[in-house]
Amino acid sequence: MYVCMPADHDSIRHTQRVVAAELRLQHCPPEQIADTQRVVADLLGPLCQAADVHQYGLTIQQSPTTPGAVRVSVNTGDTNMQNEIPIPRPRPPTDDIQGL
Repeated sequence: MYVCMPADHDSIRHTQRVVAAELRLQHCPPEQIADTQRVVADLLGPLCQAADVHQYGLTIQQSPTTPGAVRVSVNTGDTNMQNEIPIPRPRPPTDDIQGL
């Protein structure tokens, strides 16, 4: 999932709601959804306070390296800065387990 938003505090709350909806669709546990929302706020807060940042792009995807983890990537349109934080789940979903 990818979302591009203006860099303001209202968009942080909206982005957190979009992230939660996406993770519910992926059958992530509530604890992982809450952790991801906190990471999103922590990553976006400083970006939205920076005078030279006008928008940001946020990507949520399954981690390609850690089964059962979600990767959060943030970049800004002006600087192309990117941060990635894998957020592991308490247990992987059945579709991540080999042989099931």
